[in-house]
Amino acid sequence: MALYGFTGDRAKKFEIANPMSDQFPFLRTHMTPGLLSAAARNLSRGADSVALFETGLVFRNTEKLIPAGEIPTSKRPTSAQIKKIYESVPKQALHVAGVIAGDFENSGWWGKARKGDWSDAVDIASELLEELVGEFEVVNTELAPWHPGRCAEFRVNGKAVAHAGEIHPRVTAALQLPERTSVFALVLDAIPFASATVASPVITMPAAIQDISLFVDEKVTAAEVRDALKEGAGLLLESIELFDRFQKPGEKNVSLAFTLTFRAPDRTLTSDEVSALREKAGLMAAKRCGATIRS
Repeated sequence: MALYGFTGDRAKKFEIANPMSDQFPFLRTHMTPGLLSAAARNLSRGADSVALFETGLVFRNTEKLIPAGEIPTSKRPTSAQIKKIYESVPKQALHVAGVIAGDFENSGWWGKARKGDWSDAVDIASELLEELVGEFEVVNTELAPWHPGRCAEFRVNGKAVAHAGEIHPRVTAALQLPERTSVFALVLDAIPFASATVASPVITMPAAIQDISLFVDEKVTAAEVRDALKEGAGLLLESIELFDRFQKPGEKNVSLAFTLTFRAPDRTLTSDEVSALREKAGLMAAKRCGATIRS
């Protein structure tokens, strides 16, 4: 556990009274160690590259566990006894996780092989969340055993539900894994799965599109700016998409460019109306994020 740098609930150990193997005497508190060990074992036995995933239970607990005591086996346990049994074991959350080590794309007539990196793990986690929940936020974070600065945290309704990125070089070196080995991990039980989608009425009025470019401090995330623009633009904003991000070397300001699509259900928006909505969106970004609108 020391190798992976786990802290808090992830660092707690739960010893098994009758383990199937002396090599694994504890319940797992994270899926990453097992996946990395499996990848290392396959690579040591001749595999050139490895991409593995697993779904399973992870054991964590924030409360003190109370032993259930002796439960008679001569008759069915009571509801109270069953409750005590469940309270005597750590919480079990369903996770899905995967590891990419080595080439992510094979070589062939189409070109050379491509090494996997942090972006592949982030893309897989993003695709899973898009299918499961729809809207989510991605922020940069630091969490072991991922590499500082190369770990993305995925949040749904402000709550962290997944992490993805490049594994710390200390861990890959110790396990003799390729550089840039990456991992994604999602807590499925923490995700509020999307309910049946209710289709919006089809609007036949034409859309009005405006682009807006802003300068913000590099510590401000694109998600924060997007949320501020959405708030300022109002109910006629149909969609918002980030299409460009640029930062000059050595500068602390970042340029972000978004496409704003407006549409009214009952009329064609005038250019003056759309320009006013764009201006309101920019003013809200300036208020919330300290953004400066590029002329």
